[in-house]
Formats: sequence, C-alpha cells, structure tokens
Amino acid sequence: MTGWMRPAVLLLLGGIIVAVWALRFFERTQQPAKVKGVHASFPVFVRLAYGWAIIAAALGIWANAVEGSHGIWGASRHALTVGFLATMVFSVGPRILPAFSGMRLLFSTKLMFLSLLLLGIGCTLRVSSEILAYQGFARWAWSWLPVSAVVEMTAVTIFAINLLVTFMSRPTSQSV
Repeated sequence: MTGWMRPAVLLLLGGIIVAVWALRFFERTQQPAKVKGVHASFPVFVRLAYGWAIIAAALGIWANAVEGSHGIWGASRHALTVGFLATMVFSVGPRILPAFSGMRLLFSTKLMFLSLLLLGIGCTLRVSSEILAYQGFARWAWSWLPVSAVVEMTAVTIFAINLLVTFMSRPTSQSV
C-alpha cells in the first residue's frame, strides 16, 4: 500500500489481532502443549512472538502519527522481524526441522531456551533503545544499541550451533 501508510499500519494491526483472536492464542488451552523433544517454554515463546507482532503494529501506528519518527519506525520493523519472525523461527524450527531431516532429536532443549531468552532480551533492548535514542528521549540509550546487537547475535549463534549439532547426529530411528 505504497503511499497509504495509515491504512497499511491499521490493516497490519487489524490482521494481527484477527489472527491472534482466531488462533485463541491468549486463552487457556484445553490440553497441554506437545513439547516432546523441545524446551517446555516453547508455547510461551510462540505467544510472546504474537505479542511482538502486536507491538510492531502499534509502533507503526504511532510512527505514522509522529513527524520525524525514524526511531519508532525502526523499532516497529525490529519488533516485527526479530520479535515476531525470528522468535517464531527459533520456537518452531527446533520442533519441526529435526523431524524433517530423518527423525532426529534436538541436540539441546536448554540451548533452545537460551537462544529464545537471549533473542527476547536483545529484541527488548533494541526496540526500546531505538525509540529512546533516535527520537532523542535519552542519550544513554545509544550505548544499549550495540549491546542489543551482540545479545541477538549470540542468540542466533546458539540457535545455529544447536541445529548444526542436531543435523550432524544420527537419526533416532533408521527407516527401511
């Protein structure tokens, strides 16, 4: 919707809210989540990812309403790409990728949790410090931007190592 930013950000928020409502993401589940082979926090991080999507859309609406809102736009994009998309990949990937590659078990559920935790911390630091620094609300926030990058890259590295070791391991069952 080039040139139609206000309708675009409103549609993004509406679409995310409809998706969250349709999937009943914030309701109590009828049965426990299937977490065999992944960290037990898996369902929490999937829900947090959708929370990041809502935050991204809300920040987009705010950015559209404010002149010179480069920091808010950046925070919105980061919340969507890292907060939502990367968190979904880091949550769902360890659950399905090992199964698609010959029924392997994830090397470490603890590394899965650590990568998700660091990704969430890094994204929180980045989104908040982008708004504070780029919008001129707090000069000290500039020092948190590189910290957030290192934390997020550490999360990506741990995620990649965990999957690499998983793929290098033998499948749990050899099919004939």
